[in-house]
Amino acid sequence: MSKIGFYIASKSHLVTKGLESLLREVAMVEIVGKSDSSFKLLENILHEEPDFVIISEEMLEPQLENDLEKYFHDKNKTAVLFLRSTGDSKKAESIFYDSLNLYQSKTELLKKLNKIIESRKPAGKTNSKSSKLSEREKNILRHVAMGSTNKEIGEKLFISIHTVTTHRKNITQKLGIKTVSGLTVYSILNGIINLEEVSE
Repeated sequence: MSKIGFYIASKSHLVTKGLESLLREVAMVEIVGKSDSSFKLLENILHEEPDFVIISEEMLEPQLENDLEKYFHDKNKTAVLFLRSTGDSKKAESIFYDSLNLYQSKTELLKKLNKIIESRKPAGKTNSKSSKLSEREKNILRHVAMGSTNKEIGEKLFISIHTVTTHRKNITQKLGIKTVSGLTVYSILNGIINLEEVSE
């Protein structure tokens, strides 16, 4: 499966680094470009042709807004996401495919990003890898998402730590998700656990 390309546009170094770190936890995602200026931003995006562009609020200038509406109104190849710091998303609704809130928690942002990515996948290709999870793997994934250690999972399911480790490796390979937070978000989105069940 080919990787999902993201382009980040923000004047803030901290925001850019935070988004990079967050996106690394989403399965099959790669950063294809970054900009900290609106100069040649549109040209760079059109050249890279990423699947998604995240543009933070401070980057928006009238000319850029017009260009985004002109080139990405059909939302076919590239979906432009608005990273907002205010509660007002009216601007985002008129120009962008969707929006992210700068002040959401990591779990909420990962959940939103996964939903956005899933909504852009061609019909019939969604969760092609995840459908291969066995019931035992789903059960182990549930415990991982709930914060249990390999030892605790082994004790609960009456299996060895080695068996738990093997199942976890298989889950990671099948889903392409390496981090516990990424697996947790996947579990929530696919109904393996409820958001309320996740320990803070």
